[in-house]
Amino acid sequence: MTKKFDRVLHIITVCLTVCFIFGFAVAFWLTPDKSFSEQENRYLQQLPKLESETFLSGEWMTEIGEYYADQFPMRNTFMGIRAMSELALGKMQNNDVVIGSDGYLVAREYNPDYTTLEKNLKALRTFATKMEGQNIPCTIALAGRTVDVMTEVLPPLYPTDVDDNLWKTALDMVKDQHVLDLRTSLRELNQAKVGQLYYFTDHHWTSLGAYYGYSNIVESWGITPMGLDYFNVTQVSDAFYGTTWSSAGTSWVKPDSMEFFRYQGDMDYTTYIQDTGVSFDGFYDMSYLEQKDKYSSFISGNNGLVTVTAKGEEERETLLLIKDSFAHSMVPFLAIHYDLVIVDMRYYVNTLGSLIEEYGVDRALVMVNMETLIDTYQFGLLTK
Repeated sequence: MTKKFDRVLHIITVCLTVCFIFGFAVAFWLTPDKSFSEQENRYLQQLPKLESETFLSGEWMTEIGEYYADQFPMRNTFMGIRAMSELALGKMQNNDVVIGSDGYLVAREYNPDYTTLEKNLKALRTFATKMEGQNIPCTIALAGRTVDVMTEVLPPLYPTDVDDNLWKTALDMVKDQHVLDLRTSLRELNQAKVGQLYYFTDHHWTSLGAYYGYSNIVESWGITPMGLDYFNVTQVSDAFYGTTWSSAGTSWVKPDSMEFFRYQGDMDYTTYIQDTGVSFDGFYDMSYLEQKDKYSSFISGNNGLVTVTAKGEEERETLLLIKDSFAHSMVPFLAIHYDLVIVDMRYYVNTLGSLIEEYGVDRALVMVNMETLIDTYQFGLLTK
């Protein structure tokens, strides 16, 4: 009787396994491929074309593996299950995102790329020297990541020495330039509990964090920043899920709220996206507030060249802003004092000489997050 029962149990197990495998195989081919993941805010791998060259090089096998992983049925659900499994096993992280206290999701970096860091900082040093040679003051402002500033939300045994060594090395590389270490100042503000400086679910700082970054920068130029009472803080969304939430797969985590620091006359500016030819009044592209990528509501997200100019006939100085996306939420503050020429070297393919001459640049600011410096070498054009 026992043997017969075991045999039936084995048959049922095999049948269920086969049905499971074939069911997902059928679902895979019946489900239309998706081109973009709203949850992860990235484009998904499409079915690669089979060619002899890519097949022999192994590139096709890599792409077909990514295709199956990206187009797998119920992918988001399984990502959530994986995240819960990792936490159940006592791992306070999933997919390189640490589950911090107070609801913070913190991206971490195991092995910073010091070679890329050195290349990027060398290019920035060269650019700063060239600007100074043209009597254009240049400031390099380095913003901290969540893991650099919000240290109190990290697990007790988190190895902070990796990030501390990274910052020490970076600052040593540019110590002969006009460099602002925004990590230290924001860490002190965070310890003073001035408010939420970084999003819970995203790697960017909040508008409040951007305000304090702006204050540090313009104070170094001898300009008095506008006080907090100058602004009308307006909540524009209570359903913002950012990049770290997308990577972590923690679907149960509550969303962020997003705020704009509005002020009288902040619509008396024109933001012009050179890449697309689109312009709008003020600094905010409200259409993004209806999408997952709500952070792109600041100056319409990532573009190669953007200008922000005040309306009217008053002559104003022009600031060249070399940036990554951390600077987007700082633009409304900087625009109070300067017309802006904003360049993102990830998307801008021309050299800057003619641009500087065309707009009559008076001052230059490089405003980047540490992650940008160790991610990819993207500042090479600054040396030309």
